[in-house]
Amino acid sequence: MSRHRAVLASMFKNAGFLAGGRVVNALCSLAYVALAIRALGLDDFGKLVLINSIAMTGSMLTRLQSWRTLIHFGNQAYQSGDVAGWRDILSFCIRLDAMAALASLLFSLVGMRLYGALSHWNPADIAMAELYACVAPFMYTGWCAGVLRMTNRYHYVTINDTCAALLRTAGVAAGFLLQLRLPYFLAVWAASIVLDYALYVFFSLAIVKKLHGFSLRRAFRGWGWSRPGLWSFTRAVSLNQSLNNVSGHLATLLVGGGLGAAEAAIFQICRQLAEAIIAPAQLLTPVLYPELVKLRDGRDWAGLKLVTRQIFLALLALSVVLLVIARLGGEAIFALMAHARIPHVTSYVCVMVLAAVFLLLITPLEPLLTVMGRIGFLTRNRAAVMLAYFPALYFATRFFGLGGACLSTALCNGAILLSCLIGMRLYLRGPQERLLNQPAGSIELTSR
Repeated sequence: MSRHRAVLASMFKNAGFLAGGRVVNALCSLAYVALAIRALGLDDFGKLVLINSIAMTGSMLTRLQSWRTLIHFGNQAYQSGDVAGWRDILSFCIRLDAMAALASLLFSLVGMRLYGALSHWNPADIAMAELYACVAPFMYTGWCAGVLRMTNRYHYVTINDTCAALLRTAGVAAGFLLQLRLPYFLAVWAASIVLDYALYVFFSLAIVKKLHGFSLRRAFRGWGWSRPGLWSFTRAVSLNQSLNNVSGHLATLLVGGGLGAAEAAIFQICRQLAEAIIAPAQLLTPVLYPELVKLRDGRDWAGLKLVTRQIFLALLALSVVLLVIARLGGEAIFALMAHARIPHVTSYVCVMVLAAVFLLLITPLEPLLTVMGRIGFLTRNRAAVMLAYFPALYFATRFFGLGGACLSTALCNGAILLSCLIGMRLYLRGPQERLLNQPAGSIELTSR
């Protein structure tokens, strides 16, 4: 029991390191969104949101969860001092990110062209959007996140988040004071993304060079390297996470296509406000997965279930508090951000916070099912929910407006949470009996 308490203490300590950056990020987000709306108006701000969402969608559709691969397969090599094995796994993850970056650029360029044509944007706006697509390859720092999490360098994440948020806020404030237009604000968004990427790469390379004398050129040697189960794990976990990450940006694009840029901006502000409210609690996600991998490698099946259960119950209690905050202060915060009074906005905010709370409760469940090798189950269920969600969102938006969009989002997230709870019930009854003889780091990837 004392060991499990130590795991929880380590998780909350690391989450505390991340809290500083995330709190600054959330506060800056409220500030720069409010200033950008005042400078641009809802229509142009909505266009900024749509352009950024298309680039993010291109990035999320193509990114591979290299940080999970690095931790899932590299933890034992790192802990045991197997330098050659760890270098090979790290090199593979870097190559994954390089291929994903090129694919994200292509997807983003095509997406900007198609969405701009379907939305009847003028040629200048489409050209501006295509130029912004060039920042898509810098939107993901997978292997860097894996290095920082595996080596417990969480304070670097705080530095990165804070610097990027402060740059965006300062840039937006300058644009507001000088009354600059949309192209400038897109440049500010792009600059903050590139800065965040550069800091991640700089800190991560410094760490691996100091630890094992690793250089970036080493990663692009031996492209044929692989090991049993690595590709299947990477594909499965990447598909599951892509479905999760891309859904919010696709939803914003569907709302914008159905109702217009201003309504898309309102929907995005409600989503962003909900995410800001739950942001501190979500800090457990990046610190939980490495700890669960360590428990799995130590064959501590009881500890896996105990830690997950305690985290889930704590988040469940916190969720009630977050919903009360949304009900009492959601409208006032929205008015401060959007500089406008929107009918029924309290209902929109509360429903979006409920949707965010459902995702918050998934925080300890998905990592545990992933660590235990139930990626196939997670992916199939999320894909089924997404196939139902997007048509439902489109028709609910067309017939019931923003209220329908918010409600369908909450129902979607609730269905995903329910599927995770079912998975816990099905697969985690006495896992030590079923998994005791399987080698660590190569748990089966099916849901048989």
